[in-house]
Amino acid sequence: MGPEPEGRALPRQEGNDRCGQSPGKGMFLVGPVSRVIFLLAVLGSALLAVSLFVYGFTITLSSLFFAFSHFSLDIEGMKAAMAVAVELVDLFLVATVFYIIALGLYELFIAKAPLPGWLKICNLDELKEKLLGLVVIALAVLFLGESLVWPNGSGDLLVYGLANAAVISAISLYVWMKR
Repeated sequence: MGPEPEGRALPRQEGNDRCGQSPGKGMFLVGPVSRVIFLLAVLGSALLAVSLFVYGFTITLSSLFFAFSHFSLDIEGMKAAMAVAVELVDLFLVATVFYIIALGLYELFIAKAPLPGWLKICNLDELKEKLLGLVVIALAVLFLGESLVWPNGSGDLLVYGLANAAVISAISLYVWMKR
């Protein structure tokens, strides 16, 4: 096809944006002051995430050093090592939550970011759903870690598990009702 004649505009193509909208259509417009405020939230969340990642990495190195310098082949030592490992995974999951909050707030209120498809965030509800999913996983991992070191014969583990189950059920019900 040849060039368009002068004076005739090309038809606007809808759906170019990752969220099914063309840029500017239906997007929340914020002024410069609001962007600075959200930038503070993004930076704060990102700093928390980085701090937790560095802290988790440092604890990992320390735990590995301790495990190899005090090596034993007893079952209690193995349970303690597994509990520390599970708690570290939980720490990294919490750090990931803060990182996703930072990315989501940046994407929603400051500018578009080159995020992977699984992290497509078009509104606050999608950000909340992603975060709630991570909270459910973090609670499950936390319960697993606690169950490894919980004293034998203590019935309180059931109460702790039921409390976690209640929170996970409430989150699941909330997400299900929103859909």
